[in-house]
Amino acid sequence: MKYLRFYTAALFTFGLFAMSAGSSPAVPANRNLSGEYAGSVNDSALGAGTAAASFAGLGTSLGGYFGFTFGSASYSNAASAANTARGMGGVFVATIASTACSFSFKARYNGSNNLLRGQYRAVNGCSGEHGTFRLTQQCFYDEESDVRPNAGLRPC
Repeated sequence: MKYLRFYTAALFTFGLFAMSAGSSPAVPANRNLSGEYAGSVNDSALGAGTAAASFAGLGTSLGGYFGFTFGSASYSNAASAANTARGMGGVFVATIASTACSFSFKARYNGSNNLLRGQYRAVNGCSGEHGTFRLTQQCFYDEESDVRPNAGLRPC
């Protein structure tokens, strides 16, 4: 009980200090990155190709796939990601030339041009393989009443 007064006084003092420090910068809210994407990929082992992706989810958890095509070879890769104020990061899996591989990736989304740019690297199998991707969001899944008034996107 004797410490309760101390903790109450400390909390009150901290609150006054925080309020007097001025306004804090706004932390950007997590964007709804759910939707369909199309673009390009450049892989260290397979070269340049086309890419497509689809992600769905609520809040910070996303699931979906990356689809990569290099010449006549196509890969549909299951993906899982976390969406944060700093961007998107996660993993995807692929079977390349009978080798099961898992890759980690990270990406940044630019809302002014609906561009998702990122990079990936092998973390299991496909030793040393890495690459980059550049995907433009084509449409969005209306999750959590996301209307995107200024993004110029249509619902999928």
